[in-house]
Amino acid sequence: IASKLVEITPPEADDYVYISDKTYTRKEILDMEATVCKALKFNLNFRTPYHYVDRFLRASYASSENSTSISSTASLHSSHGAAMGSGNVSGMNNANNALIKKLVFYLLDLAVLEYKLVSKPPSLVAASAVYLARATLGIRQTPATTATSTQLFESNSSSLPGLQRAIKGHWSKTLEYYTGYDIWDLEEPVKLLHRLQETAEDGSSDGTDASSSIFNKHKGSKCKRVALKTVVNEAELGFL
Repeated sequence: IASKLVEITPPEADDYVYISDKTYTRKEILDMEATVCKALKFNLNFRTPYHYVDRFLRASYASSENSTSISSTASLHSSHGAAMGSGNVSGMNNANNALIKKLVFYLLDLAVLEYKLVSKPPSLVAASAVYLARATLGIRQTPATTATSTQLFESNSSSLPGLQRAIKGHWSKTLEYYTGYDIWDLEEPVKLLHRLQETAEDGSSDGTDASSSIFNKHKGSKCKRVALKTVVNEAELGFL
């Protein structure tokens, strides 16, 4: 069933009869296939975070002209124009676009290792990966309102959500609109991804951690060595 969904030329039933050394007949294999499909009510297609990556990254590129970067590798220079179109999108140059995309893919590969993320909507996981990638590269949305430390301490709990939305950090109104998630929605999954990122960096030296193979894959030149990007401190993620 899986091969029929993803392979261009899936093996035939007779091939499975052969590789199973005729343990099962062709009819038994086809009958079980029908049983599984009926049990699943033929709901065989599913969405993963990767389905949302391109759309969310386009929103990130489009909103980047209103953002600043504290990282020289993610310096942003562009004119105004945050609309998402089908043509070239204003914002980061092609090199930096490719860098953040590779970093998002690295974070999504790590997300597979966290069971708590399995129950999260795939769009939320994808949005969290984009947020953490922006944080790692130092892409920060310039806030419309700057809150002082005195304001933070004097604010009561009921006003904190609005205050945090004003601060924004590494998120933007454009990203919030196109992903459907604000900074409050992203806090838990982003922190889970951040811990995975830290674990991958710490466990890469001895190769004993499950994430070491993912780290080694994404530290290569083909992946633009995104795994070697310094993991930011949790305090720098932009959450109160």
